[in-house]
Amino acid sequence: MYAETDFLLALIKDDDWLGEAAESIYRTHRDDLWTSEFTLAELLMVAYREDRDVERVIANAMELVDVQGDPSAILAAATYVADHGFTPFDAIHLVQSGDDTIVSSDGSYDGFSERLSLEDE
Repeated sequence: MYAETDFLLALIKDDDWLGEAAESIYRTHRDDLWTSEFTLAELLMVAYREDRDVERVIANAMELVDVQGDPSAILAAATYVADHGFTPFDAIHLVQSGDDTIVSSDGSYDGFSERLSLEDE
């Protein structure tokens, strides 16, 4: 059974209006639940927007359900958001770029990756 973002948020948040229903479903279907790395990316965005501990939200979701795909990039991105002030998608781009140069006008990558500056071309 695929666990969508709102279900996981209802489990993670203390004050979610769907919390009781989510907990009931979780107790009954715990072993059948899974999600994808894309749900983690959405959780990263929501946690960032709501000024929550992004690393904790992602780690909690990964403990609750099996994550198919490669969640390590999202977890690494959460660290860049928490520790270095990156926006979620800039952090994901940084992690996904690996050792390659990033072509961007965004100076947030400076000091973390080589950047080919659009504005200087």
